[in-house]
Amino acid sequence: MPDMLHQPYWLTMGPLMVIAISAFVVMILEFIFRNGDRRWLTYVSLLGVVVAFIPAIQHFATQMTAGGSFMLNTVIADGLANAFTLLILLTAFLVLLFTLDYSRHKNIASEHTYLILFAVAGAITMATTYDLITLYVGLELLSIASYILVAIRRNSRRGVEGAIKYLIMGSIGSAVLLYGMSFLYGISGTTNLLQLSQNMPTTIFTTYPAIVVLSFVLILSGMGFKLSLVPFHMWTPDAYDGAPSPISAFLATLSKSAAFVMLLRILIFAFNGVASNVFYWAGILAAITMVVGNLIALPQHNMKRLLAFSSVAQAGYVLVPFALLGAAQPTDWSALLSSVTFYLFAYTFMTVGAFAVVSVVSRERGSVSDEALVGLYKRSPWLATALTVFVLALSGMPLTAGFVGKVFIFTETMQLHSLWLGIILFGTSVISFFYYLGWLRKIYHRDDEGVSSPKMVAGGVMGTLLGLCLIGTILLGVAPAALLHPLTWVTWP
Repeated sequence: MPDMLHQPYWLTMGPLMVIAISAFVVMILEFIFRNGDRRWLTYVSLLGVVVAFIPAIQHFATQMTAGGSFMLNTVIADGLANAFTLLILLTAFLVLLFTLDYSRHKNIASEHTYLILFAVAGAITMATTYDLITLYVGLELLSIASYILVAIRRNSRRGVEGAIKYLIMGSIGSAVLLYGMSFLYGISGTTNLLQLSQNMPTTIFTTYPAIVVLSFVLILSGMGFKLSLVPFHMWTPDAYDGAPSPISAFLATLSKSAAFVMLLRILIFAFNGVASNVFYWAGILAAITMVVGNLIALPQHNMKRLLAFSSVAQAGYVLVPFALLGAAQPTDWSALLSSVTFYLFAYTFMTVGAFAVVSVVSRERGSVSDEALVGLYKRSPWLATALTVFVLALSGMPLTAGFVGKVFIFTETMQLHSLWLGIILFGTSVISFFYYLGWLRKIYHRDDEGVSSPKMVAGGVMGTLLGLCLIGTILLGVAPAALLHPLTWVTWP
């Protein structure tokens, strides 16, 4: 393993440094220019994200050519860190484009720009460090910014209510997570995951098996609050419904991707080897989340709340490979980690796109009820086509990124002989067709008022955003090798 103490800081912490500096710059500019239209700050934030892509791509290219993992103090640049840093930056770019269009039509405090950047900095920290303390600091930076973003519209009662519920449940989750981490520190004497991974299989688990299991359950439960896993999901529908649509998309994608990579890092390093039998609990939680998330989504008519429960079910799908880590050999981990990464990339495109269309429709029709979708094809064939692709992808229809992602996870499940998880994954995916197809019936339902009603236009920034999401959703569905091939060349933990 090359010693990164002799490597440039730019090649290890470049994305994090750029995003952190951009966040402070935007915050200072927001304080200086207090009057007038400050939407231009979003362009500054977008510039910071684009610049951060440069070292992130360099990291990924270095991994593909040289291989190996690189370390600098508590920062690690392995395949997991590099792939998720790119995912986090991509999601941030899409969300900032979303907010740029949203702010043209609805009032949103300009502080949201630097709050999103600080949240991104926390997310990158969660993806690139292997120390429990630093991981927790990154998680709290992301969480605190997220609480404020949900309540960014101070005159919105639903937003404030959702933020308070999110704050209370998130704080409980953080406390439970920290409690579980404290057990790991107590029995190992270190917060360094690399040192912990060397001691766990040989001495710690055999000496303190009960404490290891308790720590696993507490950590999984604490992260369950952050990931909206059942039964820790109660805050999700209210927070998503009350927050501005771009922030709802942010919570459903970027926040979850960061939490998943943090959980993945802890489980691989701290609970590998002879502690692998505890991964069965992750399988139970994944199964419950898939079933409950889809069943609760069935009767929903509020579009944002339906997408919220859909995101709960999607989190259950992503958690399935986590449960398989215990049954898999280290040689199988590459395929499992690739399946998680691929699905989260696909999920980001289709979820941000779905929230974007719902935002436009609810704004133009003045309602978040799914009845606002009636006759959408007549009012805007572009929006109708885009939403059709996104909901078909979320339900797992062929030729979409969602289908390939689910097939990838299902195949790994069958190969590792977890038949019961595979059956639940397939069955709950079938259930999701019912509420997604309900939207499609309304979109293409004949509406006598649709011809004379004002047309819905989604051009400019919103058109660009939807175009990018459509390209990602379709490309990863018809040509998944575009992402899978690079993932096979990186070195996973």
